[in-house]
Amino acid sequence: MSQITDQVKERLNIVDVVQEYLPELKKMGANWKGRCPFHQEKTPSFMVSADKQIWHCFGCGKGGDVFGFIKEIEGIEFPDALRLLAKRAGVTLERQNPEADSRRTRVLEILRTAALWYHKALLSAKSGDYARSYVASRNISAATRDEWQLGFAPDAWEGLLTYLRSRGFREDEISETGLSIPSDRGGYYDRFRNRLMFPIRDVHGSIIGFTGRKLAEDEAGGKYINTPETSVYHKSEVLFGLSRAKQQIRTEKLAVVVEGNMDCISSHQAGIAHVVAASGTALTPEQIRLLKRYTQTVALAFDPDAAGQQAALRGLEVAWQEDMVIKVIPLPPGEDPDDLIKRDSALWRERIAKAQDVMEWLFASTEKQHDVTSAIGKKAATKMLVPWIQRMPDLVVQTHYIQKLALLVHVDDSVIRDVVGRKAQPARPVRPTSPKETPVASVEAPRGVLDKIAMRLFGLVLAEETKVPLHDFDPTLLPNEPLKTLYKSLDFFYDDDASKSTDAWIETLPQDVRGLGREVLLIADELASTQSHEERQKEQDTLQYRLAQAFYKETLASLRLRIREAEASGDVDVVDALLKEWQETNKIYRELSS
Repeated sequence: MSQITDQVKERLNIVDVVQEYLPELKKMGANWKGRCPFHQEKTPSFMVSADKQIWHCFGCGKGGDVFGFIKEIEGIEFPDALRLLAKRAGVTLERQNPEADSRRTRVLEILRTAALWYHKALLSAKSGDYARSYVASRNISAATRDEWQLGFAPDAWEGLLTYLRSRGFREDEISETGLSIPSDRGGYYDRFRNRLMFPIRDVHGSIIGFTGRKLAEDEAGGKYINTPETSVYHKSEVLFGLSRAKQQIRTEKLAVVVEGNMDCISSHQAGIAHVVAASGTALTPEQIRLLKRYTQTVALAFDPDAAGQQAALRGLEVAWQEDMVIKVIPLPPGEDPDDLIKRDSALWRERIAKAQDVMEWLFASTEKQHDVTSAIGKKAATKMLVPWIQRMPDLVVQTHYIQKLALLVHVDDSVIRDVVGRKAQPARPVRPTSPKETPVASVEAPRGVLDKIAMRLFGLVLAEETKVPLHDFDPTLLPNEPLKTLYKSLDFFYDDDASKSTDAWIETLPQDVRGLGREVLLIADELASTQSHEERQKEQDTLQYRLAQAFYKETLASLRLRIREAEASGDVDVVDALLKEWQETNKIYRELSS
């Protein structure tokens, strides 16, 4: 297994992998830096080393190699991370015994098999004539149909179940994927029947669920039904078409969000591939953060009816909270992107190119909804627009929209300015912490001076090509056991074998010290690229002196506190002993200071 993981690591650059999730990652000296995706922070403290092929957050303490990053950000176990990265690296894995596969892998295999069965049914099932004619009526080509693996669920109670059982899958496993439903009489039956099937894929292209469109209007159930929440499908975290759109979104620096799956497919068929679908729902924070991996700008295209307007507003609110640049693509009344493309794909391109700034759209939308010549209309328009104006951090931009609103409702801008100032700006809601995230405050207490000095000192040691022990270093000055363990581990490098890898060194460290090890390696990278050998040697001497000085200063402060406590309790003997210790320590401190 280690040979396979090494092969994957050799073919992948950790910076490229991380940038897929953090497009704002920037080169800073020898390393790359950005805001940590695992906790909330304003100042970037997440570092990636291309040289060492590791990542570490100085804020929350998480870190590791490329496998650790994928496990953490995707919320998966190592076998699934290995499969995902091996696929990206073009490394073929040996076929594993299905019984030994992880639960997630088993679920994904059932869904993949089901998609193939549905697709074959669309192509050749005798009962699929209407489904085939429906696809043709939507101007979907055979190539697009096959590329998106559209399918057909026959009108049978156990059609798919029978097939999956024949492939060796258990009924309880199939039910776990959402493809079947337990029957009141015992056993299971197919969830999707007589429906056009759209496979839903995650950002990496794995099928995680389905949307089924009703083919008979008198059929029971909604027009569209989705796979229920499962271990792999969480509706709020999925955008239809993203696995196909993500590269073009990055190229165009824009993500276009439409309502329907067919709108998305038609757009891709027309060559406009930076489009994803929200499947008829308002955008969620999780979906916006998915898009944020590839772009800072999102354009929403929702129906201009009341429901579409409300969905757009909710999506705008979510995108605003994530500091995205937001645009709106107004659609003609009664038409969706698919309708525009059927008429002429150039019309859809034109609409995207003319996407309105969110505030311009809000003003236009407000003016359509309210009679701004009446007192009631003025009040309603102001109530709708002021909360958005209040959120604007830039005073010049805010002033522009205060004046624009004043003109719209025909009042002096000082009145609007007063309303904006009087009303409390709604606080942006704190992003909810998912099970994969931990608030920074609960992870790690602020580091003391001694810790920071020691870490930089160790970084100076590892920055040298020929690593030699620190001269006359006293490890008792280190403030805690993890730092003492880290110091002792440095002798791993103190021999003539210059080929010893940092990966191997990290593996020798106890689990609770590995984070410190990664930090030191990143510090070493920076020092090696910014200082000469002579400068590093000089700083080593300086830091050893500062470490000793800071240690004795903190010791004196601690002794003073203990003396006061002993005096308060009236324990004369303890006071005398502590005073003697304080005098001895103070003598050493004064000698150092002089």
